[in-house]
Amino acid sequence: MVTFQSIRKTFLPNSGVRPAAPDLEALRELCFTLLADVPASDRKAMLLRIENMRRAEDTWYLRGALFDVISLFHGEATARERLATLDEQLR
Repeated sequence: MVTFQSIRKTFLPNSGVRPAAPDLEALRELCFTLLADVPASDRKAMLLRIENMRRAEDTWYLRGALFDVISLFHGEATARERLATLDEQLR
């Protein structure tokens, strides 16, 4: 099966150089934006967790909690759409 990854590897062989990690501050701001219209009492704990992130990779571990909080108020479809923007930044 031909996938995007296999095509990418064909045209962009691994040169041993890792792509730069996403900017931690930009990821924090994106997470804050994703939660902006969630009631303050329900997003307070998430905001604290986001502020305490030490690495960009920590964002991946917050995905489930972000999804839960967003879907609680806006539904699962909206939560999936919002987290898709986060996933793009983490690639």
